[in-house]
Amino acid sequence: MKALKILKELALEKAPGPTPSFSQLDLARAIEIIGSEHIGRNKLAARLGLGEGTTRTLIDRLLDAQLIKISKLGCELTRNGRSILNELNAKLGAKKMIERSSVTVGKYNLGILVKGAADRIKSGIEQRDAAVRAGASGAVTFVFRRGELIMPLPAGSATKERKDVTAAISDAFQPHENDVIIIAGGDSERHAEEGAMAAAWVIIE
Repeated sequence: MKALKILKELALEKAPGPTPSFSQLDLARAIEIIGSEHIGRNKLAARLGLGEGTTRTLIDRLLDAQLIKISKLGCELTRNGRSILNELNAKLGAKKMIERSSVTVGKYNLGILVKGAADRIKSGIEQRDAAVRAGASGAVTFVFRRGELIMPLPAGSATKERKDVTAAISDAFQPHENDVIIIAGGDSERHAEEGAMAAAWVIIE
C-alpha cells in the first residue's frame, strides 16, 4: 500500500536527536481523526494519547508531507491526505465497541473489520501479540467464511454459546467472504482501540 509506505517514512527519524515517540499507527490514527473533524493540536494530542511536544512533531511531519493544512478551525486534510485516508479505508472497515462475552478478553472490547484479509491469518497469535504490545489485554481474531465467523486453529470448534455470540458480532459488522474481524480487549476504551488497530496493522502492512 502506498499509504503505508508514506506513513512509515514519516515515522522514521529525520534529524539528529531522539527518535520521535510516535509510530506510523499514530500517524494513521491522526489522519483518521483529522479526516472526520477539524481539530486543534491539544484536542488531537488528547485523542491520540500523546504529549503536546510529540503531537507538535507529528503535525509538523504531516504538514511537511502536505497531508494536512492548518486553518482557523484547526487541522484538516489536504487532497493528498484524503487520498491516504481513502486507501486506508479500502482496507479497514467499521470499528465498534463490543459487549463482554465468552469470546472477549477485556473489560472494554473494540472490534475492527479488515477487508479481504482472511488468507493472511494463521493462528491469530500475531494479532494477539501486536494488541498486547499496544497496551491491550489481548485480542481474538475471526475470519468470515461461508457465512460464518470462524476462529482460526487451534481455537477448536465453537460451542453453541460461542456461535450465538459470533452471529451477533457478524450482524454488527456485516462482513463479506474472507473478511477478518479482530476484537481487542483492555482496561479502557483507548487501550482496546489501540490494541485492535495495532492487530489490524499487522495484517495490512
